[in-house]
Amino acid sequence: MLRPGLVLSAALVVLTAGIPARAGQPLETETARTPRAGQLQLEATFERQSSSSGRELTAPLALECGLTDRLELLVEPVFYTSIRPRIGPGATGMGDLEITMTGLLRRETPHAPALATALEVKLPTTNDPLIGTGKIDYTGYIIASKRAGRVDAHVNVGYTALGRQAGLPLHNIYNFAAAAEWRKTERFELVGEVIGNTSALPEGGAETDSAITPEIAGAETVGMLGFRVRPGACLTLALGVSYDNNQAWLVRPGVTFRLR
Repeated sequence: MLRPGLVLSAALVVLTAGIPARAGQPLETETARTPRAGQLQLEATFERQSSSSGRELTAPLALECGLTDRLELLVEPVFYTSIRPRIGPGATGMGDLEITMTGLLRRETPHAPALATALEVKLPTTNDPLIGTGKIDYTGYIIASKRAGRVDAHVNVGYTALGRQAGLPLHNIYNFAAAAEWRKTERFELVGEVIGNTSALPEGGAETDSAITPEIAGAETVGMLGFRVRPGACLTLALGVSYDNNQAWLVRPGVTFRLR
């Protein structure tokens, strides 16, 4: 299932040679720096997570389009997911689809950050309870971005309204993220972030309870370090390594390029 994505990526690299590119990968933190009108960017990522409970592989894509200079549309399908727990059955298939609209509220000034707001909708595109919840979720964000020399910093605060599960009183969750990008040279950047969320589980609930879909989030905090390399004018390669409070490691290589 990964081969068509690799072929598409190679074709787009050829078609877009000579066009500057900047990547958001491997960061998950949102930025208040919306693309210009008509700018189109594609990200292809491979994620491998491993822990004492098993391993998970995913291959998401992200298509970002500048609708205007202040309004951005982001579409993120997950074409391949493989979950292999050490105990119990596994699952393979498509993941859920996320669609995000981001609007710039204020551009950055010498003394104040750029501010943006975003609305993300998660649409269920899988019927497998190991992969998705089968419900629509809505997340709203406030995003701030500020440069200081070679460092670009971003902070997010968000709130997610979860789709209700029959017979399970879930809590909506708060999200936070903070990231920094350090441009060491024109072709090399170091990046890092801390992201997290409160628990959606009912008081005293556990993710291993039989009534709870595994994809419903408990409280989580994740730290990530990574880098970006731009080998050419049109292409950016990225790699990030994450570790979370559930003692899970995640390795995330990716490629980013733009059509315009």
